[in-house]
Amino acid sequence: METNSNARRNEIIKMLTTEKDIKTSTLANHFGVTTETIRKDFLFLQKNGVIQKLHGRARMVTTGTDTPIDIRTFKMQNEKLLIAKKALEMVANNSLIFIDGGSTALEIAKLLNQRDGLVVITTSLVAASIIARQNNTVYIASGFVEGASMIINGPFLFESIKQFKPVIAFMGTNGLLYHNGPSSKNYNDIDVKNAIVKNSSTAVVVCDSSKFHESGILQYADWDDIDYLITDSGIPADSKESIEQHTHIIIAD
Repeated sequence: METNSNARRNEIIKMLTTEKDIKTSTLANHFGVTTETIRKDFLFLQKNGVIQKLHGRARMVTTGTDTPIDIRTFKMQNEKLLIAKKALEMVANNSLIFIDGGSTALEIAKLLNQRDGLVVITTSLVAASIIARQNNTVYIASGFVEGASMIINGPFLFESIKQFKPVIAFMGTNGLLYHNGPSSKNYNDIDVKNAIVKNSSTAVVVCDSSKFHESGILQYADWDDIDYLITDSGIPADSKESIEQHTHIIIAD
């Protein structure tokens, strides 16, 4: 079974959540690739803190962790605010929108008091608490709360979220390095984020330029699936040139 590297790594992680460990040769046979290809996958996943590479096999060491939201909020705060202001320009009164759980998306949530009659779906408890005090309506997806990130997760999340069809979705990313689209550090997020992107009339990734030097674990969408990327002027030139072949880039400055 031949797959691209992102899909294959996604599947490896899913398999390792149910198996104590898996041999390199077993995965090579499963995917129809060489053991060297699987070893490279192991090295990539180990570098990102997901698995432990052992002799001829690998095991899961984490399900994905995140820096507490109150710490991330202060990182590149000015750039995030500029990005949020650009994003707000895309929001019309009385529309249905989705706000992701990242710190840049949180800055957008703070500005939504400048709009009226919005219906906002979010997976972020922090964003929900802000929007609830505005002249807008907020829906929280079903699931449990992850302590550090204050984001909803769990087995019921996908069923809860897939019914919504936002006019616009503001999506975050844990990193863009080594990926051809936005990524997440939590493999449980992938199907949910992908569903939101596909169900939205307009999908927008919002992130500061530090994300171009960081990597998530799994890619949840291709740049061809994303309508806009809003970032700051620190975006590397080579990344800008590559990404703008697939989607529109808006520089917030």
